[in-house]
Amino acid sequence: MPSRVDLTVKHIVDHHHAYERRALPYIVSLLAKVAGRHRKRNGQLDVLCDVGQDIAETLETYMEEEERKLLPALAAGGCDVVREEMNRHNRELGLLLAKIRSLADGYVAPDWGDRSYQALMEELEALEDDLTERMHVENLVLIRPA
Repeated sequence: MPSRVDLTVKHIVDHHHAYERRALPYIVSLLAKVAGRHRKRNGQLDVLCDVGQDIAETLETYMEEEERKLLPALAAGGCDVVREEMNRHNRELGLLLAKIRSLADGYVAPDWGDRSYQALMEELEALEDDLTERMHVENLVLIRPA
C-alpha cells in the first residue's frame, strides 16, 4: 500500500504539475494579447507580461527538478538539503505570485477591460490558487511532516 508521502508526490505531479503545464502556455499567450491591446491604458501590463514569462520559466524549471530529483528524494525520506531546496522554490514562487497579484491589481479587471482581460485575471488567480495549495501540501506532508 502506498504511503502518505507517495500518494502526495503522485498528487502533486498528476494534479498540480499537470494543471500548471496546461495553464502556463495559455496564460503567457493571454498576457501578450492583453498587453498588446491595453498597454496604453495600463502601463503595468508590459511588466506583468514579463513577470508572467518569468514565473512560467521558473515553474517549468522547478517542476522538472522536483520530478527528477527532489520529490523522489523526499519520498525516500529526504534530508535537510532537499527540504531546504523545496523551501527555496516555494519562497521564490511566493514572491513571484505576490508581484503578479500586485501588478494585476488583485486580479480585478478594470471596467474598460475586455473578455480577454477578464479571462487573464481569472487564469492568473486560478494559477495562484493552485500554486498556493500545492505549496501548502508540500509543506505539510513533504517539507515539515508531523
